[in-house]
Parts: sequence; C-alpha cells; structure tokens
Amino acid sequence: MKSIMLRNNRLTMYTMLPLLILMIGCAGPPANNPLLNNARDNYKAAYNDEKIVRLAPVELKEAEEALAKSTKLWESKADKTQVNHYAYLAEKKTMIARETALMKAAEQEISDGETERQQVMLDVRRADAQRSEQRANSALEDAQRERLAASEAREGAETARLSAEESRLKSEELAKKVRELEARPTDRGLVLTLGDVLFDFGQATLKTGSMQSTDQLAKFLKEYPERNILIEGFTDSIGSEAFNQSLSAQRAENVKNALMSKGIQSDRIRTFGYGTQHPVASNATEEGRRQNRRVEVVISDQDGVIKARTGPN
Repeated sequence: MKSIMLRNNRLTMYTMLPLLILMIGCAGPPANNPLLNNARDNYKAAYNDEKIVRLAPVELKEAEEALAKSTKLWESKADKTQVNHYAYLAEKKTMIARETALMKAAEQEISDGETERQQVMLDVRRADAQRSEQRANSALEDAQRERLAASEAREGAETARLSAEESRLKSEELAKKVRELEARPTDRGLVLTLGDVLFDFGQATLKTGSMQSTDQLAKFLKEYPERNILIEGFTDSIGSEAFNQSLSAQRAENVKNALMSKGIQSDRIRTFGYGTQHPVASNATEEGRRQNRRVEVVISDQDGVIKARTGPN
C-alpha cells in the first residue's frame, strides 16, 4: 500500500513538472518600466470590465493601440522617452474609456427614468471625462511645443550667427571700398573730394584724365545700390558771384552726367552748386584757391539718406 502511494506521488510530480516549467518559461523576464507596467495593468482591468468593453469600445481600442506601441518600443529597446510617451497615452486613453463607460452607463440610467441627482452625476462624469481628455491632449501638445521651441532656438542661433558673419564681411568690404575711393567719414556721411584736376581753370567740362575717378565712383555705386549721392560744386573767389555760382552748378551736373553714362540711375544722384560758399582754405593764395576749386561727392547711409550741410565740410 505504501509503495503504491509513493508511485502515485511520483507520478503526480512528473505530471506537474512540465507544467511548472512551462509556466516559468511563459512568465518571461520581469518588466523594468514602471509606467508601462502600470498602463498595462490599468488596461487589463478595463478590458476585463464588461461595462467598459460594451460601452466604450472605441476608446478602449485607442488605449490598446497606444499600449501596443509602447510595448513594441520597449521590446525593441527604443528611447525611454518614446516608451513612456505611449505608455502615458495608453493610461490616459484607458482612463477616458473608463470615464466614457461610466458616463454612458449614467446616461442609460437616466434614460431608464433615474432621478435628477443622477443627471447631475452624469454632468460631473462628462466634465471629468472631458477634463481627462483635455489633460491628455494638453500633455501631448506641451511635449510637441517643447520640441518645436528647441528646434526654433537652434535655428535662431544659427541664423543670428550667419547674420553676424554676413554683417562683418559687408563692413570689411565697405571699408575696403571706401579706402580705395579715398573718401573720408563726416557727420553727413562719406565724402569724396574731387579737386580741380577734373576741370580746366574756369571751365566745367571734365578732363580726359578724370575718367579714373568717375569710374571708381560708378563701380562703388553699382556694388552698393542702396546708396545715393549728392554732388556739390565749389569755386574760388576769382570772378563774379553769378559766374562762380553757375560754374559750380555746371561742374556738379557734368560729374552726374559722367556717372549716368556709366550706368548709374539719375534718381540716385542730386547736384547742387555752392559757388564761393564753404571754402576749405584761404582764397588769398594760389594753393588755397586750388583747394577751394573742387567737387565733393557725399555718399548716403545704407538707407539712402544724406544729412543737410551744417558747416564747411
């Protein structure tokens, strides 16, 4: 009798052993993502709730899809942020399914003749469900905004760096061109002085040798189309005031014509004759008179603005 019982015990042990091994094997490695585990548990509880399955199938399906995405990402060892993102959505979708089921159940109770108190409860449930959905959507939108803000910040920094570099190169190039023109900075802007070597004494016709000066100025104006110029003519004190006034104006006009012949638009050029006004040296000496017989070209700022003359320069 005792041997028979022993054989039965052994038989039972041998019969249960494969089942135990199978159960252990099916258990698999323990989950190591608390947020995913919690979402899975909540979904399982909802899935086992007949009321939720019957009354909120669409919401429960959305929770299932989010949970599947999170699980797949976790199993493929994807970025933890992505795993948590879909686990969070799964949990929220499960909550929405639960709240939706409760809301619909309450609606059914009302349709069956429940009291006004149940209608109030329904309103509360509906508001809770809406708030839950809003919180889930808000969390998702916040994450999207943060990613967008980070991307825009990086793009803004790069744009600022490129803009600063472009401004630096433009400033260096402008300084180089100004040096080539031998222009000087004044409170009115850059001023280029063309001496009486451009004209014969008492004449307004440009000399042949003046082409180099006007060529350089035309080249500068083509490279900087946002800049305008004011050409001002001056004479020494020899001759009548009327003659000198006309001579200075005509000299300025002839420099304008020379620039226009090189492709500079007339609306970028203004002229004015000052005659004997604004001398830069004494007219008592030949050297002083030579300095006063001149044409000055005032170059505008980058907005095309030229300040009015307030002094001799």
